[in-house]
Amino acid sequence: MVRAAWVRGPGIVEIVEREPRALADGEVRLRVEAVGVCGSDVALMAGRHPYAVYPVTPGHELGARVLEGGREAPLAAGQRVTVRPLVTCGQCRACREGRLNHCPDVRVLGVHLDGGMADEIIVPASTVFTVPDDMPAERAAMVEPTAVAVHLANRAGIGRGTTLAIIGTGVIGLLALQVARAWGARAILAVDRVPERLALAEQLGAHRVVDNRTQDAAREGNDMCPDGFDVVLDLVGTSATLASAQELARRGGTLVLVALPHRPVTFDFEPLYRKELTLCGTRLYAGDFADAIPLVASGRVAVDALITHRFPLDQAARALSLAGEAPAEAIKVIVNP
Repeated sequence: MVRAAWVRGPGIVEIVEREPRALADGEVRLRVEAVGVCGSDVALMAGRHPYAVYPVTPGHELGARVLEGGREAPLAAGQRVTVRPLVTCGQCRACREGRLNHCPDVRVLGVHLDGGMADEIIVPASTVFTVPDDMPAERAAMVEPTAVAVHLANRAGIGRGTTLAIIGTGVIGLLALQVARAWGARAILAVDRVPERLALAEQLGAHRVVDNRTQDAAREGNDMCPDGFDVVLDLVGTSATLASAQELARRGGTLVLVALPHRPVTFDFEPLYRKELTLCGTRLYAGDFADAIPLVASGRVAVDALITHRFPLDQAARALSLAGEAPAEAIKVIVNP
């Protein structure tokens, strides 16, 4: 029997046992060793995820080992892997062009399909990426959120000499900060309301941090970059942070909307027009896993510093709730089946 966390509906989590099924052609059975709790899992648990299908096993950030591969699945038992949790049609224009996140039929493990918060999971071999065998499973699980950060950095055009402001220093903000440093950004401002996260942002390479409960982000940003920042990332997604992001951006700069707002927001178009800003959306990733794996493996993106809590599978409900209840303490929560 295979144990799995089962979210029957908002706030209802059970540990269930299931009979393992046989592999189909092109599938791989994985033993899950670590699964990260994402903000989307917290939203799913709270009933705020707009795309969630209940009941479902959550978990899309996976570190695992191969148990067995079906036919046409050339992966050896024992290999350590991570998983790109997008299941796509493979036939549409987006899939043919490698833009998997734009597939109109894309389904995400842990959202539309059962995810990895279980002893085992069966996935298409095409979604499995091998990682160095000496990479700990928890780091392998952190490849997925790092790929999110790589994708948004690519969308924003971050590179050598970029000046960058990050509003929101949760996991993706802290990973984006490190990707930007690795790619040569020269001035990074981090803005948040949680002192513990700001301290970690500074530790990980932010050149200046701003607690916007007591400090004026625009004033601090102007002191750091008088002409404004080349790129501003909004990882919060409220009316207030959208306004602040436009204020921090330089004329001709780029504003990247990373967060998915859970309620309608207002957006004043005038600063966008006056500064001729580029407004950029970002969602998931496409070919970004190939860049994320060496960043994590080399330590250029230090993921261990983000992991604050670990739980066994039978405490999955606590893991899911803690990540939403204690933002100052719980940065990245890991479940170890």
